[in-house]
Order: sequence, then C-alpha cells, then structure tokens
Amino acid sequence: MEKKIVLVLLAAGDSRRFHGNKLLTEFKGKPMYRYLIDEIAALPEDLFARKIAVSQYPEILQQLAEEGYETVENSESVLGVSHSIQLALKQMDGTEDGVCFAVCDQPFLKGETLRALLEGWSASDKGMGCVSFQGQDGNPTVFARKYEPALFLLSGDVGGKKVMRQFPDDVFRLEVADGHELEDIDERPEDPA
Repeated sequence: MEKKIVLVLLAAGDSRRFHGNKLLTEFKGKPMYRYLIDEIAALPEDLFARKIAVSQYPEILQQLAEEGYETVENSESVLGVSHSIQLALKQMDGTEDGVCFAVCDQPFLKGETLRALLEGWSASDKGMGCVSFQGQDGNPTVFARKYEPALFLLSGDVGGKKVMRQFPDDVFRLEVADGHELEDIDERPEDPA
C-alpha cells in the first residue's frame, strides 16, 4: 500500500458503564486490550508507518512501548475520546497521508478486517473510511490529513464519526459479514452462576 498511515490505538476510556478497568479485565483468557494488539502483530510490518497508543493506564503504556508503539499518556481522560484523538494528532509529523483510529474494546475485530479497510480506503480516493455492518458504521476509522483540523475541533466524548456525518459522501465503508467484529464490550459480562 502506497499511503503512509499512522495507527492510533485509543485505550484511555474510563469504562464508566463497565464499572472497572475493562481494558485490563480478563476476557476469555486474556486482557481485553490484547485481542486487537495480537491481531495487529500478525499483520505485515509495513502496513503502518508508525503505531501510537494513547492511554491513561501505565500497564498498557509500558507493555505497548516494549512492543514498539510510541506511547502518549492521557492524564485527562475525563475530557472524553476527543482528547485522546487530539493528543494523538499532536504526534503527527505532517508526512502521513492518513491516520487510523482503533479502539481496544473490540475483542472480535480481525486484523484482516483492519487491513482490508486500509487497502479499500487507499484505493477509494475517499477522505475517510470505516468498518460497517448493515448500515451501522463502526470502528476502526481512517482519516486523510485534510480532516485533521476538523478532528481537532471535536470536544467531549465525541469521536470522528461526527466528522463523517458532516461529509457523508467522502466516506469509504468496508462492509463486514460478521457484525460481532464491530461490537465493543461496554458492560461487564455476567459472572457464571
């Protein structure tokens, strides 16, 4: 793929609905955040020009730094996902063609889906892209550099989909066959009786 894309992992949420740190919670045998990390690790090394992780959790930042990610601490997660997005954008050097945002609470997302999104977006000449299932847009998302100013204007717990809604004709959508891939885990699974 010719486009230079920076991956940004968003792992700073407060997990209010989950009632605890969901990213470090064991989910089917490993911490929830590891599912996406392990899928990304199996992708070609050159798919991303850089990999950045934004988190408030020292354990995640330390682990990902050891795995080659640039890490950015979000000490003000109360400001919402928009703050994490902006912290990541401040790391951009102006040479990237796009930035891909992925969240770490989607344990069913496949690495190949992420790769297909980037390849499809790259070939589409659209300014933005996302994974979609039956008309429902989800994460990950990708944005061309021209949308960085609009992303900087976001505030509160509002992400890039707000920008996509403003420019719907400039969005590439990768339709997935399995809607589970888009599911994020927002509530603690019931403890078995």
